[in-house]
Amino acid sequence: MKLSFKFKIATISFAISGTLLTVFGMVFFAFIYQSGIDRMDREIRSLVEAQLRVGHPPEHWQNFDKSLKFIYGEGHISRIALLVSDSRDRTLFQSENAPAVLAALPRPALPSPPEQDRPGTKDHLEHLDKNKDGRISHDEFDGPAHVFYEADADDDGFIATEEIAELDAPPFRRPPMDDQPPLSDVAAFQTQETPSGSWRIGIFRDPELTVIVAMDMNAFYADINRFRVAFMVAVPLGLLLLGITGWFLAAGAMRPVAIIADTAEGITAKGLDKRIPMVGNDEELERLVRVSNGMLDRLETSYHQAVRFSADAAHELQTPLTILQGELDNAIQSSEDGSTEQQRYSMLLEELRNLKSVVQKLLLLAHADEGRLNINTVPVDLSELIHNATEDIEIMAPKLKIDTHIGERIEILADPALLNQTIRNMASNAAKYADENGHAVFTLEQDKQAVRFTLANTAPPIPDEDQPLLFDRFHRVEKSRTTAGSGLGLSLAREIARAHGGDLVLDPYKDGMVSFTLTLPIT
Repeated sequence: MKLSFKFKIATISFAISGTLLTVFGMVFFAFIYQSGIDRMDREIRSLVEAQLRVGHPPEHWQNFDKSLKFIYGEGHISRIALLVSDSRDRTLFQSENAPAVLAALPRPALPSPPEQDRPGTKDHLEHLDKNKDGRISHDEFDGPAHVFYEADADDDGFIATEEIAELDAPPFRRPPMDDQPPLSDVAAFQTQETPSGSWRIGIFRDPELTVIVAMDMNAFYADINRFRVAFMVAVPLGLLLLGITGWFLAAGAMRPVAIIADTAEGITAKGLDKRIPMVGNDEELERLVRVSNGMLDRLETSYHQAVRFSADAAHELQTPLTILQGELDNAIQSSEDGSTEQQRYSMLLEELRNLKSVVQKLLLLAHADEGRLNINTVPVDLSELIHNATEDIEIMAPKLKIDTHIGERIEILADPALLNQTIRNMASNAAKYADENGHAVFTLEQDKQAVRFTLANTAPPIPDEDQPLLFDRFHRVEKSRTTAGSGLGLSLAREIARAHGGDLVLDPYKDGMVSFTLTLPIT
């Protein structure tokens, strides 16, 4: 099945647009997914970063958890989970909704601390006790903050130097802030799937603490799904709109071509003076119109030359043929009856009549080609003309059985001479090519709009390759040309029928009979 160019353009634009939208959708969703992940990572980092650079007592993290709930609201209490552990992985604080998987997550490795001179413990403690009162304040203490708070049992903000030596962790100095690694170097982010849902987890670590913050991703996935649903709804609608737009754009682009095709289709042999109008402002279409009109100019010139040649030749031959016919008639009359000379003249006269008939047919066809076939329409009794044709065919083919189905006094408006020639050409064709002992059927029918005369005769089927050429001039199915005829009868009969607003067609082969149907309008 052939597809229209307009349909192909619309389909191609639809396919390209659909592909681009699909690729855009994939890139867009990848972008918003990664953007959402980055946003959560920045949010987690901003919450934790300030908490790790200064020491805090253990109860600080409980207050920090409460502040998170306040920030995100009571309706989003379960969105944030917090787990804080010390340098020995002892849990200092864990929020109620923290997934169990947080405690088992691997911690990012700390970079090696810078080398520092470290005096002995006793000397170092005496060095820290700047007031020499046997106590060290939080500001003087340079060990881990949680160690200070564990030693400060009475919560007075001071610890005795003797108590430090009894702690599990020996005192050591924290490196200065400038010597600590950037937070990004001791942070890790990952996504974890748990029975309670998906979590985006940030793990932050310094020499004293490990803080793990988990952010629920259900809201994030809900947003992604809303985008996906909106995209899945918008894409088909967009593709439909693009398809309709592409169809109308293709139709608009092809409209000049359709105008050219319609104009060219309406140009016939009788209207070769028509030209294709200039449509649109496109250079390609203008060139197509110019080339087509130039071709029509050449075709019109050649056609008129051929028609004039046929008409002029036929017209010029009529006079000498008429003179020659008269001379042969005189010669026959002057010859002795039954003599060989008279028989020769009679044979020549018969051939001359055939030649004159061909010339007359060529002249009629030339006039038909020029649209100058004179038709003098008067009421004609078609039934009578067909009855006369049956009598002629009985003379031409005596062994042919004739059947008639002719309505009485079926009249139409037509040129009697031309119509009679058409019917006689059909009858002559049937007599020449019918089987010797076959039969012919004459049928004349009438309805409200037209009359149909069908002449069928027993004969072999016409080959398929000859059927399209059957009405061409000088074409004969019988290639040996042993049967009399010029190959102009059917061509002339159809031209006369069309000049009357009707047509002559070959019917499908049926019941061993070849049939032709002449259709003519009643008025």
